[in-house]
Amino acid sequence: MKILVAKVARWLILSLTLVLVGLSVYLSFQINTNYDMTEYLPSDSQTLAGIEVIEDTFGNYAQIEMMIKYLSIEEALTIKQKVLNVSGVVNVVWMDDYININDPASIPDELSKTYYHNSHPRMLIILQADVYEPMIEDIIKEIDTLTVDEEVFFRGDAMDHIASREISENETIKIILIIIPICFIILIFASRSWIEPVIILATLGIGVIINMGTNAFLPNVSFITLTIAAALQLAISLDYSLFYIHRYYEFIDGGEPAQSAAHKAFKKALPVISASAMTTIIGFVALFFMRYKIGLDIGVVLTKGILLSYLSVILVLPAILVTAHPLIEKFRHRHLMFHLQGLKQFFYRFRYGILVLFILILSFGIVFQSQTKYLFGNASYTGEQSDVAVDRQEIGQHYDAYQTITVLLKDSSKDKELSLINQFNQLENVHQIDALYTSVPPATPESMIPDYIKASFEQDDYSRMMIYTPLIVESDLSFELNDQINNIIRNDYDTYYTLGMIPSTSEIRDTVIEDTPIVLLVSIGLIFIVLVIVFKNIILSFILILVIQAAIWLNVGLLAVNDRQVIYIGYIVVLALQLGATIDYAVLFASRYKSYRNTHQPIESLGHSLKKTSIPIMISGLVLAGAGFAEMLFSDIQVISDIGLLIGRGALLSLALVLFILPSLLLIFDRWLMTIKVIDKSKD
Repeated sequence: MKILVAKVARWLILSLTLVLVGLSVYLSFQINTNYDMTEYLPSDSQTLAGIEVIEDTFGNYAQIEMMIKYLSIEEALTIKQKVLNVSGVVNVVWMDDYININDPASIPDELSKTYYHNSHPRMLIILQADVYEPMIEDIIKEIDTLTVDEEVFFRGDAMDHIASREISENETIKIILIIIPICFIILIFASRSWIEPVIILATLGIGVIINMGTNAFLPNVSFITLTIAAALQLAISLDYSLFYIHRYYEFIDGGEPAQSAAHKAFKKALPVISASAMTTIIGFVALFFMRYKIGLDIGVVLTKGILLSYLSVILVLPAILVTAHPLIEKFRHRHLMFHLQGLKQFFYRFRYGILVLFILILSFGIVFQSQTKYLFGNASYTGEQSDVAVDRQEIGQHYDAYQTITVLLKDSSKDKELSLINQFNQLENVHQIDALYTSVPPATPESMIPDYIKASFEQDDYSRMMIYTPLIVESDLSFELNDQINNIIRNDYDTYYTLGMIPSTSEIRDTVIEDTPIVLLVSIGLIFIVLVIVFKNIILSFILILVIQAAIWLNVGLLAVNDRQVIYIGYIVVLALQLGATIDYAVLFASRYKSYRNTHQPIESLGHSLKKTSIPIMISGLVLAGAGFAEMLFSDIQVISDIGLLIGRGALLSLALVLFILPSLLLIFDRWLMTIKVIDKSKD
C-alpha cells in the first residue's frame, strides 16, 4: 500500500481509472438486454423444448388484440385492410372471416359479441414474430399511425413485453438519479468533511460504471438485473468505503500524515472489508446454483459488481484520499451524527429481556414466513398505472379476456384428439377449443378437409390445439387447470408440449420452489465457513447468522401479516442479498467487540464498539434502505418494486437487530465467544 499511495503511483492509478470509466461508459450502450423470462428455465424445460418444436413446425407467431371505438362495419373493414398491408402482419382475424357481413342483421349475436360489441370492433392481429421481438413495437407504431384519428387500444402478451422494455430502458438512470441525492444527504451526516460524500460516491461510482460496461461482454443480461444492479451495488458496497474512511480518520486525528494514515488504515480495515465483501459475494454466488437461471444472471452481474467496488475501495479510494487530503482538511466539519455508546448500560441491564424479545421475533418470523403467498409469472411486471394496463382495462370493459394454452401432440390420431376435446370441454375453466375437429365437423372425410385448414392444425408429425380459458390472473385455479390438462394428455400421449403463460408460469413456479432450499443452504453454509475462518469461533459465527436470518424471516413474514403478494423471484433474490449484504453490519460490530475484549471488560468493550461502529452501520443500513424504498416507490416495474420493498425493509430490520439485539447477545454469550479474558480497563 505504501507504493500505491506514493505520488507517481497515485496519479497512474487515477489516470488508468479514468480510461476504464470512459471505456465502460461506451460499452454500457452495447449491452444485449433480454426480456424473455422463459429463456432462464432449465435446459430440460418442457416449455423451451415446446417453443423449439412450434418454431420448427407451425411458427411461433405473436397475437395482439386491437379494439377501435365507435366504427361502422365498413370503416372497420377499411382499417382491417390497412393493417393487413403493414409489413410483419401475417393476418387480421375479424368476423368477416367467418360469415358474409354485407347484411348486418344476419350476424349472429355470439359473433357480434366477440368481434363487434357496442360498435367497438375487436380484431386479432397475427404477427410474424414471437412476443419478445423488438420489431413488434415498430409494427404497433405503424398501426398507430394508420389509425391516428381513432381511439385504438391493444391487449396481449406482446404489449406487456413492449411496456416492460420501454419502462426498463429509462428505469436504471431514473432510480440512480433518485438514489444519489439520498446517499449524499445521509453521507453528509456521517462525514467529517463536506467533500467526503463526493469522494465516496465517486469511488463507488467507478465500480458501478465499470460493472455496467463489462456487462457488454456477457451474452445478454435480463432487464430485471440491469434495473436493480447499479442501485444495489452502490448501496451494498458503501460499507467498504465507510469502514476504510473511519479507520483513516482515526490515524489522521492521531497525528499521522496522509500517506501513513492511508497505509495503516488499509492494514486495519482490509480484513473487515474483505470479510464483508466475501460474505456479500457468497450471497450472490448462492444464486448461481438456481436451476432457474435468472439467479445466475443476477448473481454474475452483482458478484462482478461487488468485486469491482471492493477493488475501487482498496485501490482507488486511498489514492483519492491522499491526493485530496488538503481539501478534506480545509472543509472539515463537526460530526453531525450521534453514536450509541450511551446505551451500553441499557443493553447490559436488560440483556435477558432482549434475549426473550429476540426469541419472539425469531419465532414470529419463522411462523409467518411460511404463510407468505407469491406470484411466479411476469404478468405483474408492469404496474397498474402503465399505458398497457389502461388499454387492457378499456378493452376488458367490452370484451372478456382469455389466456391461451397451446397443445402440441406428437403422432396423434383423430380418435385420440376427439377424446381430448371431449375431456377438455368438461373442465370448468375451459371456454373454447380450437382444433382441426372443432373447425370442421368430425364426420368430414379427411380427403374433404381443405389443405389450408389442415395446415393450421397439422404440421410434420405434430397436431395443434388451442385451449382458451378465462383465467387471466395467476392463481391456484390456473395452476390446477394446467395440472388437469397435463393429466388428461399424458394418458394417451408419450410426447406432447403445452405452451402459454399458464404452463410456463407453472414450470417457473416448480423450478424456483426447488431452488429455494438450495440458495438458503449454500448461502448460509458458505457464509458460516467464512465467519468461522474470520472469527475462529463457531458460536459467534452462528449467532451472527441467526441474527440476520431472523431479520430475513421477519421481513418475509410481514408480507403474510399485510396479506401482500410479491413476485417470487424478488423473494429469492432478497433471500441471498439480505444475508450476504447485511451480515456486514454484524461482522463489523462483532470484530470490534472481539478486538476490544482483548484489553477490556465486556461492558466497556460493548461501549467502545457502539461508539466506533454504530454510525457506519446506521449509515450503511439507511443508504441500502433508501435505495430499496426508492426502487419500491419510483419503479414502474412491479417485480422491481417488490424487490425494493424487501430490500428497504430488510436493511432496516437487519440494522435494528444488529444494533439493538446483537449487543445483548454478545454480553450473554461472552464467556463462549472469547478465549482471552483480561481485566485491564485502560482506554482505547
